[in-house]
Amino acid sequence: MRRSCLTAVFAFLPAVALAAALGPSTIVASPSTYDGKTVTVTGKVSNFQTSSTMMGTVAGFQLCDSKCVVVIDKTNQSRTNGSSATVTGTFHVSFSGPKKTFKNAVVVGH
Repeated sequence: MRRSCLTAVFAFLPAVALAAALGPSTIVASPSTYDGKTVTVTGKVSNFQTSSTMMGTVAGFQLCDSKCVVVIDKTNQSRTNGSSATVTGTFHVSFSGPKKTFKNAVVVGH
């Protein structure tokens, strides 16, 4: 009995660990489903920029397929416009920064 329970647990783990990244269009189609949850999103980088804040330098960009989400990256990784990227962070239907409120934002590196 114990062996079968362990087998079931180990069989389930790879499926969870290898969950597929979402495209921005999937999230934008039903944003309330993902609000406040950790998501992994993959797409093409556009409008990459950095800003100096009281918390240090923060990178911001859009991650797009047929739709886009805003990425606020507090880890300040450098990105190149037009390149593919995958990020993992917390999705917010609305995220208020110090100067602006963003719709459909993934915040990386809380």
